[in-house]
Amino acid sequence: MRIVRYKQSEYLIPWKWRKKNPVYRFILDIPYALYFSIVPGRNALNEVLRSGSAGGGMGTGLYWDPFEVTEEEYREIADHWRTFDLRKVLKFRVEDVPDLNFVFDEEILVIPHHLDYLRASRAKYEARF
Repeated sequence: MRIVRYKQSEYLIPWKWRKKNPVYRFILDIPYALYFSIVPGRNALNEVLRSGSAGGGMGTGLYWDPFEVTEEEYREIADHWRTFDLRKVLKFRVEDVPDLNFVFDEEILVIPHHLDYLRASRAKYEARF
């Protein structure tokens, strides 16, 4: 699995932290890459990965060398997410947070553009979160 090296910064902090993670974990650090735990399709995800940066407004920002995931890498990412407990990554106690298992919705997975994916995910799953 590909390891991604990236820089993470916080609002109003002049320095950046250097990090590296497997691609499936790196994606979880990207602000607004996912709508909660709704999985985007490969094309929508690659649109974000090609940008090389993502700002979180007053929150965290990330910078990385732009890249795309192949179909095979995307399957590996999906396989990891199928057994991944997002609550552990976010450091929530299991009893405090509802189920955050990743959702693989066929209707959402075929959306090719990231902003369209975010809109559709919110429209369909807003009540869940």
